[in-house]
Amino acid sequence: MIRHLFRFIVLLSSILSSTTFDEPSFTIETIPASKGNWTYIPEGKGEMIIRITTTNADRVKVWRVPTGTQQWSERKLICDHSGLKNNWACVWSYNEKESIHDHFVVIAYNKGSELYQSIISVTRSHSVHHQ
Repeated sequence: MIRHLFRFIVLLSSILSSTTFDEPSFTIETIPASKGNWTYIPEGKGEMIIRITTTNADRVKVWRVPTGTQQWSERKLICDHSGLKNNWACVWSYNEKESIHDHFVVIAYNKGSELYQSIISVTRSHSVHHQ
């Protein structure tokens, strides 16, 4: 009996040591692409695309939050997507009259719990100091 138990433990140990587990991942890409810590969008009207690649998420939300302290209560929901997938896209449309100097907070969830969070800082590219 002990011999069989020992063989089972050795076999189980061998299986577990050769098994690889996927590390959770979370990446964000914007179009237009970020430059340094900011994403600069052109003057006029247009769109910014936020591409999110993640594992283990079943929901992704993107919030637009004004810059400054204690601004979370002023946030606006830009995207709220759910499903079982690894690649997500959020398209945000803006017009020529909008003042844009904001943070976009990207949050990925699994079963209601927050998995990942990242912030994208976005402003207009109207100033030569920004480029």
